[in-house]
Amino acid sequence: MSKHPPMDSMSCWPQWAIPGVGLLWPCFDYVQIVSSESVGALKALLPVAQLERACHSFNVLTYQGPDPRLQSRMVIVGTRNAKPWLILAQHEAVLGRYRVTQAEVAFDAHAHSIADAYQKFFALTGMLTKRRHQRRYLWSVHKPDNDPRPGYVSAPTFYFEDRKSSVKLKAYLRHQKLPGRGFGGPCVRLEWTLTGRRALTRHIDGNRIQHLLTADLNSFIKRNLRLERVDHAALGNLLFPPRRIPPNAQAPWNDPDYRAKRAALLALRNLAYRERDKFGDWNTARRTCRDSPAQIRGYLRGLRDGKRPRKRGRPKDKSKYRPITDYRIDACFQPIELIPVTPARYNYSCLTKITPITAGNSNACGLTKRQITQPNKLYRGFSYK
Repeated sequence: MSKHPPMDSMSCWPQWAIPGVGLLWPCFDYVQIVSSESVGALKALLPVAQLERACHSFNVLTYQGPDPRLQSRMVIVGTRNAKPWLILAQHEAVLGRYRVTQAEVAFDAHAHSIADAYQKFFALTGMLTKRRHQRRYLWSVHKPDNDPRPGYVSAPTFYFEDRKSSVKLKAYLRHQKLPGRGFGGPCVRLEWTLTGRRALTRHIDGNRIQHLLTADLNSFIKRNLRLERVDHAALGNLLFPPRRIPPNAQAPWNDPDYRAKRAALLALRNLAYRERDKFGDWNTARRTCRDSPAQIRGYLRGLRDGKRPRKRGRPKDKSKYRPITDYRIDACFQPIELIPVTPARYNYSCLTKITPITAGNSNACGLTKRQITQPNKLYRGFSYK
């Protein structure tokens, strides 16, 4: 049995916020379940209409994998509630021999408009990185000439790992998913894709429906989300060792931090010129190579390793010693902590700034005294713990 409490309505509410981005609303997005029962039996015995109303979409398809014991697979796209998993748990005996093979853990940050979503998206990518990032760089997919599919926004999608990874992370813009194949306002989405039994067991304790019900998604993001901010002055000192400043140098050139920061920005601009084909857009390449800690960390590791991976231990030939080390790379990044929040009486329009409403400062969000004292008729908000 899982050690986490059941996934009730409160566990679907956010408990963490990212500075400059907003509250993170957790949910399971795409979930795939394979079963030994046939497609016809599942459609006849499961409450399909009830499941379609409870989640964004529900489909029962024919299994086409290598296991001859399996006949069907269910694809459930969830929303911010646990109703689909409760219904499936009540009809678990109908599924026969089954297992969850893939689950996407998503976190949405609301935006007031597409322009606001763009601003939050680049603010997020400017501090988002991944633990044990194997690819070492970001992969951007953007097709501005094509019309976006329903629910999507014409904007780049940043992938941190390739398709074969068991724990993938990506960030993109979209419209919120609502039950019954509906869509809401724009949002910035962080999405982890867990594939296979090992990844599902490590992160949500197993690959059964009860593990989807008992998963603590707020603890998941606390464990797995890594935020950093680039220290461009330290980066410049790493790439270009500081030289003696002439005594007659004028401001701001007499400031060593300014000189180091400017040298780092010029090096990152050259990196953006080389990587612009991967991003498809110069502005996206420039902002990503300048601010993204994942992209810059991979760039520094590439300079450290050269054409072949670095051998372990101390270098034998001192003339080939590379001054870029893991310790000096880590010194170029400053960690950013998540902001804990708790349900309280706060205006939804202030969630991105996490600005509280007090009785003496009601003009901060433009609410009347009645709206402040009776917030449940309008919204549910959050405050700092």
